[in-house]
Amino acid sequence: MRNDGVLDTLTSLLQADPDVADRDEVGEMIRRNAQLRGWVDAADVRVARRLRELQAEGKSEAAGMALTDEGRRSGKEAKATENREQICSEFPALEDALATGAASSDHLDVLARLTRNLSDVERSDLHAVADQIVDSATSDYVSEFERTTRNMIDDIKTTHTPENEAAELDRQRAESGIKSWVDKTSGMHKTLIECDPIRDAAVHSAFEAQLARLKQQPEHTNVPFGSLQVDALVAAVSSTEPGQARIPEVSLLIDQHSACHGRHPNTICETSAGTPLPVTTAQRLCCDANIIGITIGPNGEVLNVGREQRTANRAQRRALRAMYRTCAHPHCQVSFDRCRIHHIIPWAIGGRTDLDQLLPLCEQHHHLVHEGNWQLTMTPDRICTWTRPDKTTWHTGQSINRTKRDQPTAKPPDLQVPVGAPAAGYRQPSLC
Repeated sequence: MRNDGVLDTLTSLLQADPDVADRDEVGEMIRRNAQLRGWVDAADVRVARRLRELQAEGKSEAAGMALTDEGRRSGKEAKATENREQICSEFPALEDALATGAASSDHLDVLARLTRNLSDVERSDLHAVADQIVDSATSDYVSEFERTTRNMIDDIKTTHTPENEAAELDRQRAESGIKSWVDKTSGMHKTLIECDPIRDAAVHSAFEAQLARLKQQPEHTNVPFGSLQVDALVAAVSSTEPGQARIPEVSLLIDQHSACHGRHPNTICETSAGTPLPVTTAQRLCCDANIIGITIGPNGEVLNVGREQRTANRAQRRALRAMYRTCAHPHCQVSFDRCRIHHIIPWAIGGRTDLDQLLPLCEQHHHLVHEGNWQLTMTPDRICTWTRPDKTTWHTGQSINRTKRDQPTAKPPDLQVPVGAPAAGYRQPSLC
């Protein structure tokens, strides 16, 4: 088998002592662990490939069975290895990247999941952009790789079946439903809701608003979070008047070019939580929804409320939501709606509630900055620097995470469409 420097990596790890290592030495160990793990995962891929060949000759059981029996793997992990082998056979450069640690097995798992139901023609088209896939896998975080690859696949699907996305959404709506049952062991009542992304966003919008309200009330300080979530859901579905409908605001984010002309390589068309939606569906919803144009860049006067107001106003939250799908910490996946709006310069020492001073942070990373003695600074173009308590820099980079990092051609979303709350007499503005 290829060495790919694995012996040097293993020797270095055997000589290292994480119990006494400083931060830089620990970081080096993490990188070498990733390289070694990638080599082992690539070796598993080759083993699975050989087992598949032996099975075809009648000389072995299926790869999954062998990996489970002799590798002491779970069935789920054995299946994941088989899927990685298929991906590496289709994209050999990814196998090389995995063996050297340049890409991870998580990248391969994402690609396997996204390509699971592609037709032969669609797979062939994807092979034609293999170089772009490999470039993304070796340079992007897994979440960014997933977004980039999903856009490529959506473009390919649209080419072959233009109505495919809309048809899929119609299918999801038709198959939506609610199931309720009682667990015979615990006696707990359980409710399962299955629905399409748009109605799911409506449910979560109302739920998150109630959850945020309840969390601010002192009497709920010691209430377990799970119980508080149930209270929030009950409050969200309860009407103040019998038969009165509650219409939550659902935010769909779509860039102007897609809204006017359809999908393109850097299309953004998704719910606030980042769930992709068909562009054609968003275009249809534009006909009878409030449309709020947001230009990402220099701040408008409406968004700069200064010292008179401590908390971010609704317009500012919409602007931040257009830039951030999640917490602004580079590795965090907590959704925007569960984040607090952080003042880069604390309000208590004179910080202003202006858009260029605001950033979404989840509870964990908000505490990291305030109580954990980390420092967080941000430039006007939203480049954030995270500094450890010992004053060493941990990370510097673009904080905007709704678009692909470091991709200058990707225009940030400048339209936000609240669905379900059309204004009386509202007419769609001329967008194009």
